[in-house]
Amino acid sequence: MSIQRHFTVSVYIVHKNKVLLHRHKKYGIILPLGGHIEKDELPEEACLREVLEESGLNITLISDKNSCIDGIDGVNSSELIRPMHMRLCKVDTDHYHIDLNYYATSETFDLNPQKGETSALYWFAKNELTEIQNAPKDVILMTNEALGFLGGES
Repeated sequence: MSIQRHFTVSVYIVHKNKVLLHRHKKYGIILPLGGHIEKDELPEEACLREVLEESGLNITLISDKNSCIDGIDGVNSSELIRPMHMRLCKVDTDHYHIDLNYYATSETFDLNPQKGETSALYWFAKNELTEIQNAPKDVILMTNEALGFLGGES
């Protein structure tokens, strides 16, 4: 048995004190939007692509990490947007995701998922999180954190 590990992104999108989650088509659980990072794709590019495909939203990724090299005009390097969390998630017995978790803001609640994507998209306020059934505990914790961090900004 060989173990498979794939890099993925998850994006917690906040607009006007609500966060966008969806019911995953394959697993039936409530998760943030996201997916696999494609070959030669930067993680932040994967976030923007996956969110646009799954919801039609254009988002702004947010980071609370400050860097001592921000603002340096590097010739051979540049600073990437850092994820808020990095987690190893067991998908199956021999399948894991190295998941980079990002927080983002949106300018609208209006959703327009691409053909073939789930239409089970839901905006949740903080007081509605306890009513969510079939969501992993870490998703609820990070949803709370994203709302606390970004609730007043969108």
